Amino acid sequence: MAVDTMSAPAPAVVDERAPARFLKPGIAFTLLGLLLVVIAFAVVGGGDTTTIAFDRTLTDVDWALPTSVVVAGLGALTAAAGVWMLVGLQKRRLKPVSAIAVTAFVLGLLFWAYSQPGTVFRAESILAGALFLSLPYLFGALSGVVCERSGVINIGIEGQFLMGAFTGVLVANITGNVYAGMVGAMVAGLLSTMLLALLATKYQVNQVVVGVILNLLALGFTSFMYDQLKKAEGLNSAFSVPTLTWGPLADIPVIGPVLFNQKIFVYIGLVLVFVIWFLLYRTRWGLRTRAVGEHPAAADSMGVNVNRLRYWNVTLAGLISGFGGAWFTIANSLAFSKNMTAGLGFVALAVMIVGRWNPLGVLAGALIFGFTTQVARDLDASGGSVVPGEFLQMLPYAVTLVVVAGLIGKAKAPAADGVPYNPGDK
Repeated sequence: MAVDTMSAPAPAVVDERAPARFLKPGIAFTLLGLLLVVIAFAVVGGGDTTTIAFDRTLTDVDWALPTSVVVAGLGALTAAAGVWMLVGLQKRRLKPVSAIAVTAFVLGLLFWAYSQPGTVFRAESILAGALFLSLPYLFGALSGVVCERSGVINIGIEGQFLMGAFTGVLVANITGNVYAGMVGAMVAGLLSTMLLALLATKYQVNQVVVGVILNLLALGFTSFMYDQLKKAEGLNSAFSVPTLTWGPLADIPVIGPVLFNQKIFVYIGLVLVFVIWFLLYRTRWGLRTRAVGEHPAAADSMGVNVNRLRYWNVTLAGLISGFGGAWFTIANSLAFSKNMTAGLGFVALAVMIVGRWNPLGVLAGALIFGFTTQVARDLDASGGSVVPGEFLQMLPYAVTLVVVAGLIGKAKAPAADGVPYNPGDK
C-alpha cells in the first residue's frame, strides 16, 4: 500500500512588520490636514502673524511667525500622516504617527487662534498653567488605574474628589495647618473608597451602580455640611500652600517656570506617576495586581487572595483621589462650595481610557486636557480669538471618542474589570 509521504503545507507566517492600511484614521487625518491648508490660504490674512512670547524669564524676547505659512505647513504634515496610513505603514508606527498628526492639527488651530491683533501665546505661563490644571485629571485617573488594574470599576472618583475637597478645608481650619488638611483629604478619600471596596468584593454589588450612588451620597453630604458650615465662623476659610521656587533653576527659559516654580501638588503628582508605574510593572505586588485584574482564577490558583488584594488596592487608591480633591480647595486657595468639582471626576475616567490604564499614558492624557483647558481660558480672557476657546477645550473629549472607537488602536480594559470573583471560579 502506497504511503503519502508529502507533508501538510506549513501555515502562512504573518509578517508583523509588513505595511498595513488604516482607512478610517487615514481618511480622517487627510481631511483634517486639508482643512488646515484651506484655512491657511482662504481664511488667514496674508499679513497675519502669530506671536510667541516668553513672558516669565525672557520678557524682552518674542517670535512673530507668519500664520498662513505655519498653518499650511502643519496642515500638510497632518495630511501626509493620513496619506501614509492610507498607503500603508507598519502597525507599530500607527500610534506615534497618529500622535504627530493630532499634535500638528492642534498646533495649527492654536496658531490660527492666536493670529488676531492683541493675542499673544504666552508660552511659559500657558505651559505652567497647563501642568497645574492637569492635576485633577491626573490624580483621579491614577486612582482609577489602580482600581481597574485590580478588577474593580471606580465610578465614584467624583464623590471622592468632593469628600477630599470638603474635608481638606475643614481639617485645615480646625487644626490651623494646611498640611493636616491635605492629610485629612486623603483619609476622606480612603474612607469613601473603602465602602466601594467592601461592597464590590464581599457583597459583590454592581460596581457601576455603587459608584453612582456613592457620588450622589458625597454630593448630598458635602452640600448639607456646607450649609451647616456657613452658620459657623472659621470652619470654611480658604487655605493655601506656598509656591516652591527652586532657586536659579526657576530662571531657565520655559523649563524653569513650568517645572521649578510650582506648588507641592505638582511634584507629588509627577512622583506618583512614576511610583505607580514602577510598582505596577516592576514589583511582585504589581504582577499580582495585574493578574487579579486580567485572570483572577489563575491568580487564585497561585495562592493570591483575589478579593483581599482587590479590597486593599481599591481602598488605598482612595488616598490618591482624596488628595486630588484637596487640589480644588487647598491648591487653588479656595473655600469649599457645593459641587465645586464640576464633574472632573468623570473626566478623569476619560483620561484613564486615553492613557490605556497605564500611568505614563495617563500623564500624557492629563497634560492634553490641562493644556486645552488653559488655552481656552487664555483665549477667553484675550477676547480676540477667531477660534472659540470652548472649541479647543472640546478637543480632548473628541480624542477620547476616537480612542474608545478604536480608530488609533483599541483601548482594552483589564479582562476581569468589573467582574466579581468567588474563590474557585474559573
